[in-house]
Amino acid sequence: MRPRGASCHYADDATLMPERQPPYAGEGLDRPTLALSFAAALIFLYLRTFRLPATPFVGIGDQILFFARAARMVHGQVLYRDFFELVPPGTDLIYAAAFRLFGIHAWVMQAWAIALGLALCWVITWVAGRILRGTLVLLPALLFLVFDFSSGLDLTHHWYSTLFALAAVGVLMGGVSLQRIVAAGALCAIATQFTQTQGGLTFLALAVYLLWRKRGETQEPGILKQVAALALPFALVLSCVLGYYVYKAGFRTIFFDLVVFPPRFLSGEVNSPRTYLRQLPPVHGPADLVHLIPFVFIYGLVPYIYLLGLYQLWRKRDVLPVALRQNLLLLHLAGVALFLAVANGPRFFRLCTVAPPAILICVWLVSQPGPAIRCARLLLWLVAAAFALLLPFNRQTQWHATLNLPIGRTAFSDPLVFHEFQWLAQRTQPSEPFFNSPALALYLGLENPTASEFVNYDDFTRPEQVTAIIQSLQRRPPHFVVMYPETTHSSDTHDHSAPFRRYIHEKYHLAQTFYLNQNGRYEEIWEIGKMGG
Repeated sequence: MRPRGASCHYADDATLMPERQPPYAGEGLDRPTLALSFAAALIFLYLRTFRLPATPFVGIGDQILFFARAARMVHGQVLYRDFFELVPPGTDLIYAAAFRLFGIHAWVMQAWAIALGLALCWVITWVAGRILRGTLVLLPALLFLVFDFSSGLDLTHHWYSTLFALAAVGVLMGGVSLQRIVAAGALCAIATQFTQTQGGLTFLALAVYLLWRKRGETQEPGILKQVAALALPFALVLSCVLGYYVYKAGFRTIFFDLVVFPPRFLSGEVNSPRTYLRQLPPVHGPADLVHLIPFVFIYGLVPYIYLLGLYQLWRKRDVLPVALRQNLLLLHLAGVALFLAVANGPRFFRLCTVAPPAILICVWLVSQPGPAIRCARLLLWLVAAAFALLLPFNRQTQWHATLNLPIGRTAFSDPLVFHEFQWLAQRTQPSEPFFNSPALALYLGLENPTASEFVNYDDFTRPEQVTAIIQSLQRRPPHFVVMYPETTHSSDTHDHSAPFRRYIHEKYHLAQTFYLNQNGRYEEIWEIGKMGG
């Protein structure tokens, strides 16, 4: 019988719980407990993204590309037609909507990080309620926050695809009525609007699940109806959204940007299986061991936890209730699909973005009875709780400085990055042209006169793009241009940037060099006009 106030599970206990519950399983969590846990998550995320009392930290990583493109959309430009994008429009659209609603401000970007983190916590806890009981329902979201999201706090398209893919899984965990299948298909389509591979592979995983489930079912709708109910909303949502951009930019442009470009021209170490384990931080002392824990956690789970989980499912196939076994299989299929979407370039950040299903399965595995598993479960609680306190404290007490920038007061925790922003802010005015650093352009309110956000020294920047960039710079010359040091592979046949570099050396002079980390990485800011000319 369901306890009064329970809100973490959505099907009858008899269908989801084993006949003999493990001794640590509790009843459902009440709403005050859930509300308190999400309030704690809100505080954790706020302290990680804002400097007290209310100054947002500067955004870093690839998320800046999407916020910069969203700002261009707010200013009237059209995605794909006026500037390049290699993923579907979902991320650019939601950021543009946020900027239109609240204005282009620094706080909007970090507030969005809080909203995304809370949304993922909610979906993870919702799904956890289908496979776990008692306080263990809260453990996946806690592990996600401190080891996963906090380690990959870069709001790219990957996170949103995982959010909607996991929501589709949660919907089907409640049953496979035609209404739920339609909703799951629509959610997969939304996931595909952020990342074509993650959404598409999740759709295939759900189709496989329906086919597997249908083998022993006779009372549910026919398999053709189920597949149609999954596929029709998927196709409808995709065709409506992408159809608009086909109308605006042309079919050839959309097909090249979304279908041809990613597999052919995303090259280099970043998009190669060789990148696996390359991001492990060096260990020089005890403090570095603490920093290593999230890396060990994520690398240890994805994808290996799926092999262990599937083995346990097979071993306990005659013991687990049917509904629980089905929910776990669905979660495994979706988790493997999300992993396969990033397997061609399994960098630590990308593994973080697809780790939520693996975290859920990990907690289910440690929910089993046994003294060794009980110790592992307690260790996860203790280490996660320690990180939940340590990470915000470290964020708030580390070195910081603030700048009043055109899009609002912004906090910096890296003095090298701070000095670069400060130097350029003193020498530019909002709306003037600037090129080759989306972060500087966005925060200083500068305008990119080209259709590309930057020039890469590999196949990512095509020869025709370099030609178009130079033409745009000639029509509207920026006063400053950022240049990156030439690599040892600059003469490689995949590097098409030589005409751009030659043009900058002819028209500009080196104004300042900024070293941005202890490993010697630096950026050069070039100013128009030859020195002494």
